[in-house]
Amino acid sequence: MPNAALDKFDTSEAPADFAVAVATVARSMGAAMRDLLAELPGGERGWTGSELAGVMDIDVNLAWKVLNVAKPGSPATVLERVPGSAAMQILTGAAKRMQIGAATITRLEAAREAYEALIEAHAGDRSGLESLLTHLDGAERANDIAARRAAFRANSTLLGVQTHAQLAAYIFWPEQTADSKQSSAMAILRGYAGFRRLRSDTTWILGRGRRTDHQGRLYGQLLPEPLDAEMAQQHDGVPLLRGFSSDVLPPVRRAIMPDGMVIDRLLPGPVGRQASLTFFFAETMRPGLARVEDRGESPLRLVVSTHTPCEELICDAIFHKDLPPLGEPEFLTASELGGVSVGHCDPSERITLHLGAKLEDHGMGVETLHVRDLPRYPALLQGVFARIGMNPADFRAYRVKVDYPPVASAVMIERAMLRD
Repeated sequence: MPNAALDKFDTSEAPADFAVAVATVARSMGAAMRDLLAELPGGERGWTGSELAGVMDIDVNLAWKVLNVAKPGSPATVLERVPGSAAMQILTGAAKRMQIGAATITRLEAAREAYEALIEAHAGDRSGLESLLTHLDGAERANDIAARRAAFRANSTLLGVQTHAQLAAYIFWPEQTADSKQSSAMAILRGYAGFRRLRSDTTWILGRGRRTDHQGRLYGQLLPEPLDAEMAQQHDGVPLLRGFSSDVLPPVRRAIMPDGMVIDRLLPGPVGRQASLTFFFAETMRPGLARVEDRGESPLRLVVSTHTPCEELICDAIFHKDLPPLGEPEFLTASELGGVSVGHCDPSERITLHLGAKLEDHGMGVETLHVRDLPRYPALLQGVFARIGMNPADFRAYRVKVDYPPVASAVMIERAMLRD
């Protein structure tokens, strides 16, 4: 039955707070649609879009939108489903032709007016409203993925490069220093699957990084050692890993800056799918961390930044079971636009992004760390373990995957290193 308690939305007193306004309009719109369905022949039955379109003599797409708005859902989800202004007028006209009750017609028209007032007051147009709704409650939405996919295509065209996947794996295990102090070593695997240039004159920074503590201080004079020394000698010190890279390896140059930053730069080359590349870098750092007694309870932070337009970013953090006590891992995704370093800035300065990513616990071993279109990735990881003389069964793996990450964004995984 129609909900007589619902009053017409007064646009002159629209709530100033966006979240309150969205909740108010969504409640009004959903109730009006349910009232309309209740007055149709057959009442509140389980309509399909084609059935409703036939009964009301409206377009089937409009019919499905009516049914979706009438469904329970969060306020943002309800408003994402609302038909456009012209379609709402068609719906109201169809309801009048069917002699739906005047009270229901009034509520339907009031809901449309409230929706349009919401757009005018808070967004300017419907696309602006969709952007606001995307970030209303921190949930990932279909239009958010669509926007990130569009950004991937646009940035690929503008910047002249793109890749299917950017991958990074950090492997930590306990190791004693020369003075028998407890410390840790680290192996780093970085790579790109399906990397291609779109402009032949493009040069590109494939990776940059340095090992620092939570305050941005370098861990002594730590220079990474290539896992495959022979390959590194053949490629200007770049630690390329043979066996899992393309037959034709990319022309890359490495530079070590005075501040300890290590930069790997791709040189110009052929374009397009036929020239796409899959390649990996692998290196170790011994020791990879300061001594435990020097770190106290300061967190261990792994930051994987992406500046290459990519379809997916995958970060694996893999820890040996005998490392000193570690807290449970936490993660976040954030923007690094404006030069903000996610790992070194105050938490209040971070530009957090809600990208629908999750921290996955893959348990012991690396057999379940699969990558779409790269079925040999677990074997690649096992090959790294073989080179460092470790058994992957002794390690616990965590993964964060982000679909279509924005350019200049980063994933940070953090674990507290605790005292005994």
